[in-house]
Amino acid sequence: MSEQQIPAFLERIKTDKTLAEALLDAKTAAEVIRLAAHAGLDCTAAEISQWQATRAVSRLVESGICANGLRWRSLHGPGGLHVQLVGTSASFGLWCPSC
Repeated sequence: MSEQQIPAFLERIKTDKTLAEALLDAKTAAEVIRLAAHAGLDCTAAEISQWQATRAVSRLVESGICANGLRWRSLHGPGGLHVQLVGTSASFGLWCPSC
């Protein structure tokens, strides 16, 4: 996922109820990567517990909550722009594999 793709991905999360619902229910990073790939994005994902160091030094760019309760935020930190998704049972960080 490049920095240019992130705004489009966030817009899709806001407007595509099926994608937002699937991301809300995702339990593994593999599920998030599969959903992102289905949405046309090339990204790497990890559970937030594995991503704390990057998140701790990141600056909030934009955040929101979808109608179904999925929380998301974009953060600017080491390597550029990242996305955090907070679902029902897990939270995930997504970033570009080339970063």
